[in-house]
Amino acid sequence: QAEEALQRSEAKFRAIFENSQVGIFRSSLSDGLILNANQRFANLFGFDSPEEMIGLEHSIDYFVNPSDRQQAIELMKRDGEVRSYGVQMQKRDGTLFWGLCSCHLNAADEYVEGVIADISDCKRAEAALQISEERLRLALTASNQGLYDLNIKTEEVVVNPEYALMLGYDPATFHVTKSRWIESLHPDDRESVVATYHACLTGEVPSYQAEYRHRTQDGQWKWILAVGNVVAWNEFGEPIRALGVVTDIDDRKQAEATSILEERNRMAREIHDTLAQAFTGILAQVGAAKQVLTDDLEATEAHLDLIKELARTGLIEARRSVVALRPQLLEEGSLQSALHRLIAQIRTAAMDTTLYYEIEGAVYSLPAEVESNLLRMGQEALTNAIRHANADEIRVELEYDRDRVCLRVRDNGQGFGVGSISCSKGFGLLGMSERAERIGAQ
Repeated sequence: QAEEALQRSEAKFRAIFENSQVGIFRSSLSDGLILNANQRFANLFGFDSPEEMIGLEHSIDYFVNPSDRQQAIELMKRDGEVRSYGVQMQKRDGTLFWGLCSCHLNAADEYVEGVIADISDCKRAEAALQISEERLRLALTASNQGLYDLNIKTEEVVVNPEYALMLGYDPATFHVTKSRWIESLHPDDRESVVATYHACLTGEVPSYQAEYRHRTQDGQWKWILAVGNVVAWNEFGEPIRALGVVTDIDDRKQAEATSILEERNRMAREIHDTLAQAFTGILAQVGAAKQVLTDDLEATEAHLDLIKELARTGLIEARRSVVALRPQLLEEGSLQSALHRLIAQIRTAAMDTTLYYEIEGAVYSLPAEVESNLLRMGQEALTNAIRHANADEIRVELEYDRDRVCLRVRDNGQGFGVGSISCSKGFGLLGMSERAERIGAQ
């Protein structure tokens, strides 16, 4: 009965041995001579049957780097076995493949026994994935884009180093969650951005796309473009993962703001230099006409008075329109923040000039007309200093006292004589004086 049980056991394990889809072998420890092998092992190395290898072939001949075998033996001598040991092998025709081995050392009988599987497909997939990830990393780095991976359930966000660097943070210590991200959005942008995010999760919009201002590590605001998509759902159809990229569009936004500001200034100059001057000319002509017209003097005077009144009303409206062209910089914040952004824009263009900006005193809000005119006068003074002063240092100071506000623009340039400057065209110094007079300033 024992003999029969042993035969059944041997038959069972022989069937497993011969039909296994994993190569099984036993080889000599000293020279690597193959002592036993199954069909799969023979096929892995390009043989038709195990008999072609047993007692005839040496396993060491099929290692691309024989040192790999020696390293595995050293590990087995130390630990008795080695598990999941990846090694590059070659068939008898020289074709290379990757094998994953697990082996056991029988030191007493001086042989090694183990199993080996072909993992070439996995290695190729890993290599392709590494290449793809490297290309993505290079593309994101070259385009200055950040990558985010959001776990919608836990609200944890994994980002690449460029994401952190874009906002001025150290990638090694930067950590973000959805709630922290929302807190870092500009208050004026928060509601619309969060609404777009939820619309993407519910499927109301096919993908997430938003432009918003994000607070940087030094407390400034930077314009960001974010796009993304939900990429995974659970068994209930609920979104659980989203991927996307963020792009720094601060320079573009500043350029747009500068362009709009320049266009508004151009429109203001057009209104001032055309309509206002035209109405002034009409008034002058009406005055002259009243002195020379004699026929039906009463009717003529009535018409001229009406024309004069219409011209005066139009002149008032033209001036009001100039004032109403409130700078976009002020639409996005207070006077002090508008000056800060204006100086930041000028810094990028005036590379040879150092600009300083200081605020003194407790900041408080001013009437819209006062802030608008102060900003325009500061802009004009800065522009003149950049264009004409030949200065290497410009200081802008905004002082808030209890009952007085002072805007000071100073430079260390060549200066000018007030009487030698023509103020007859555009705004210029005359425009600054008129603005000061309009708001009761000196």
